[in-house]
Amino acid sequence: MTQPDVIIIGAGVIGCSTAFELAKRGYKTLNIDKLSSAGAGSTVNSCAIVRAHYSTWDGVALAYEGFKYWADYENWLGIKDERGMARFMNCGTVLLKTEGHNWRRVLELYQEIGVEHEDWDAETLKRKMPIYSTKSYWPPSRPEDGDSFWNESDEDLPGAIYTPGSGYVNDPQLTTHNLMRAAESQGGQFLYNKAIVEIRRENGQVLGVTLDDGQKIDAPVVVNVAGPHSFVINRMAGVEDGMNIKTRALRHEVHHVPSPDGFNFETDGMHTSDGDNAIYFRPETGNTILVGSEDPECDERVWIEDPDEF
Repeated sequence: MTQPDVIIIGAGVIGCSTAFELAKRGYKTLNIDKLSSAGAGSTVNSCAIVRAHYSTWDGVALAYEGFKYWADYENWLGIKDERGMARFMNCGTVLLKTEGHNWRRVLELYQEIGVEHEDWDAETLKRKMPIYSTKSYWPPSRPEDGDSFWNESDEDLPGAIYTPGSGYVNDPQLTTHNLMRAAESQGGQFLYNKAIVEIRRENGQVLGVTLDDGQKIDAPVVVNVAGPHSFVINRMAGVEDGMNIKTRALRHEVHHVPSPDGFNFETDGMHTSDGDNAIYFRPETGNTILVGSEDPECDERVWIEDPDEF
């Protein structure tokens, strides 16, 4: 290995993206991952959704900028991967106007930033997605809660916000391999099956890392994109206590369910955020629907103290 300018801890989709963009700018990057290949950690189980409805100006702007990279994915990477190329599935996104989401703020940010969108009323929502209920079911509840879960609603949703430029990526691990190859084409290096046991520092500055085999690698910059292990790295580096925003690993429920009879959700469905039921869902292969939880208050949160033992 050449002496890196930047050590990137993690070779998931964020780690490989970071390497690609830094390498394009002339930095010598080295990604280190304890697993055997790119995207083999939490990335492989990512729902891979590309959306813009976040609650801050920065979040919306950053996500919206990403739309154009996905729309021109192969040209952006500038490579052909021997394993093939991941595909961006531009199905669009429906953000239901529910009590569970601050959709009014999203609408304001879309208008301010210039995100292409359509503001649907309930009738338009029903016409566009006839299999959806346009009733409000806030707040989320569990089956054992009785009437609050099972009773029908008389209250209508005001509609939805639709963004045509969003969707999902069909294979997050293949995407990560594509990004790794793109980073390598710019001189980026990758080291697998190596765990970091120490972040070496001196006088408030990072010096580099020590690996589980005793090897020491120096670099003036160390980037932590270790996914569920990021809090472990922050503690190892001695920086967690001073962080205003900390990370923790949380068990996250995802299910695959069949599409309703008579409707092909794989071809005609859209990524949808449903704050009433605290779920999001998107089309998936085989005319199925991938459903993820938004971790509502009625569900127990299972925090993972040791990601290696989970």
